Amino acid sequence: MSARSFELLIEAAYHPEQPHLFEGGPASVYEQLEKAFKASRLKGDKPTEELGYRFEMVRLGMAIAFVKAFTRLSGNEKSREALEVLQEALKAKSTREIDKIIQKKIESFDHLYHEIFVNEQREQILALFEQTLDAGTKEELDELILEGLEVLQQVDWEAAAQDEDDDELPHLDEDFLKNL
Repeated sequence: MSARSFELLIEAAYHPEQPHLFEGGPASVYEQLEKAFKASRLKGDKPTEELGYRFEMVRLGMAIAFVKAFTRLSGNEKSREALEVLQEALKAKSTREIDKIIQKKIESFDHLYHEIFVNEQREQILALFEQTLDAGTKEELDELILEGLEVLQQVDWEAAAQDEDDDELPHLDEDFLKNL
């Protein structure tokens, strides 16, 4: 697995926006995980706090990518709250801080599950998000990055934007409403 795949996943989720999630970019976050993983192996495969933190940062980046893609497809304002919580967690300096931030606003993730069954791609993306949260190894994250890239490349973003526009109600004239 490469740092470039991780970077591509985030870019695909945000396109055409240019996300500024990580200082140094997504590739550097993945490379830091690889360095921590190698250092752990040199110490007899003993997990370190650094390895745990780097793992969580990559997992957070993946979760953000999947929630961002889901939000783009659903157009649900409430699902943006979950995205904001994940982005806030990126500022944490330890795994404990990440957990604390997310647990404090865990209810915002409930909004992701409203109206998901209307669209198969939303279901797939949300399933990838859930699998990311359940992943416990670097290998699992790597597989999900590749699977996520495949799914996001198949999404017809223009059709999704068109569907979102079709759902909007027409603007009502305030003068007309006053005359009622």
